[in-house]
Amino acid sequence: MQEYVDVCDFACGLSRTLKGQVLPSERPGHVLLENWNPLGIVGVISAFNFPVAVYGWNSAIAMVCDNLFVIIFSSPER
Repeated sequence: MQEYVDVCDFACGLSRTLKGQVLPSERPGHVLLENWNPLGIVGVISAFNFPVAVYGWNSAIAMVCDNLFVIIFSSPER
């Protein structure tokens, strides 16, 4: 659970940089522009007994980046 909390904390900090950054370049008269683009739907297939951290790694960052997040847990039956 602590891992999920830590990823949510990281994602909240990440949300402040979504507008993009303008970075200096080594080439005169040029700049680098970092821009985030939403992916739309992010899908994750995970084992039914996998830790909640896998959900956290994907869901927190997907939600901050304005994506729809879908998680599907596999069935414990074969």
